[in-house]
Amino acid sequence: MKAAWNRLPLPSPLTAAFFVAVVLAFLVSAHMRSTPYNNDVLLADAIVHGHLWVDRHDTTIDSLAYNGHNWIIEGPVPALLMIPAAAIWHEAANQTTEAIVLCMLALVAAYRLLRYRLGLSERKTILLLAFMFAGTDLWWCSMLGDVWFISHTAAVAFTFLALDEAFGKKRGWLLALWGVLAFGSRFSMVLALPLYGALLWDGSPAERRRRLIDYGGVVALGLSLWIARDVAQYGTWRDIGYTLFYRQDPWGQVEGSPFRLAYLPYELWSYFLQAPVLAEWRQLAIWPIFKIDPHGIALTWTSPALVLAFRAPRTRLTWMLWATILLVAGPSFLYYLNGWVQFGMRHALDFEPFMLVLMALALRERERIPLWVTALVAWSCLVGVWGAWYWDTFVRTGN
Repeated sequence: MKAAWNRLPLPSPLTAAFFVAVVLAFLVSAHMRSTPYNNDVLLADAIVHGHLWVDRHDTTIDSLAYNGHNWIIEGPVPALLMIPAAAIWHEAANQTTEAIVLCMLALVAAYRLLRYRLGLSERKTILLLAFMFAGTDLWWCSMLGDVWFISHTAAVAFTFLALDEAFGKKRGWLLALWGVLAFGSRFSMVLALPLYGALLWDGSPAERRRRLIDYGGVVALGLSLWIARDVAQYGTWRDIGYTLFYRQDPWGQVEGSPFRLAYLPYELWSYFLQAPVLAEWRQLAIWPIFKIDPHGIALTWTSPALVLAFRAPRTRLTWMLWATILLVAGPSFLYYLNGWVQFGMRHALDFEPFMLVLMALALRERERIPLWVTALVAWSCLVGVWGAWYWDTFVRTGN
C-alpha cells in the first residue's frame, strides 16, 4: 500500500496554487449560501419520503402542476445525488454545497483529461482550466447552485469524466455511465452519446465489440430509467414537462413547442451580440459603469478565448467534436429562453467542454502559448470575476 501511495503523482506548485485559488474564489463568492431555488433538495426529500412529487407549487422554480401533483421538470441526477443530505437535513440540505463539489469534480476531471489524456504541458493545462472555471459561466452557476445552474455544473462534471474515459481507458460501461449521468442532468447532453460511441471504435474487432456492447447496454438502461420517470410523472413515455411548462409560462405560448425556428434570431443575438449595459442616469455614467442585462451577456464579450477552438487541426476527431457541438447546441438555439436571468450564456456550458478539447488540441500543436491566447483567456477570466462580483453585490446579496 505504501509503494502504491508513493507512485501517486503529487500536484505541482502551479496546479496546487490553481486549486487553492478556486477554493478561495468559492469562499469569497458563495457565502455558504443555501439557494432558495432548491428544487433538487425538494425532490430528494420527496424521494426519501417515497414519492416523486413535491409539495411546493411555484413557477419561479419550474414546479409544474399536473394531474393533481407538482413535478420538477429538470433532470433528476442532481436530486439523486442530494438524497444522503436530504435524508439527514431534509429540506434544509444545502444544494449550493453540492454544486461547488460538482464544480471541483469537473475541474479535476478536466485536469486529468488535458494533462494526461491529451498530453498538454502543465502551464497550458492550467491556462485552459482557468478559462473553463472563470472564463465561462461554470463558476457563476456553481457559486449560486440554483436548480437550473446545478444542472449545468453536474452535466459539465460528468461530461469531463466521460471525455477522460473516452480518451483514456475506454471502458464502455463506465463511459456510458458518465454519459447517462450527464444527460440525466441536462437532457440535451443525450446528443453527445454518438461521439462517445465513436471514440470507442479503437483496438481489435473483439475489443470494439465488447466495449460497444457494454456501452450500449448501460445507455439503454439509462434511457429506460428516464422513460420510466416520465411515465411515473406524466403518464406517458414522452418527456412533456418542458412543453407543459412553456404553455403555462407568461413568456411562452399557450400551445405548440418551446423549440421553434422563430426563436433562432433571438438566440443568435443572445449568444453573439448582446453586450453589457451602460449604467447611467441622465447620460451620466454611474457606478458600476456597466451592468448586466437580465438576459445575460453574449459569449463574444464573456468568453472570447473560445475562438482558439477554431485553430484545432482539421482531423477526423475535430470534425466529430464540431458535429457534437452543433448537435448539443442545437436545442438551445431553438429554445424560447436563452437562460433568462443570468450573467453570461449559461446554456453554452452544454457544448463548452467539447470546445475545451478543441482548444487543447490547438495548443498541443504549438511549442509556446501565443500571446493573443493568453490575452483572450485573461480577458475572459477577468469578465468572469466581474460577473461573480456583480451578482453578489447587486443581484444576490448576502445569503
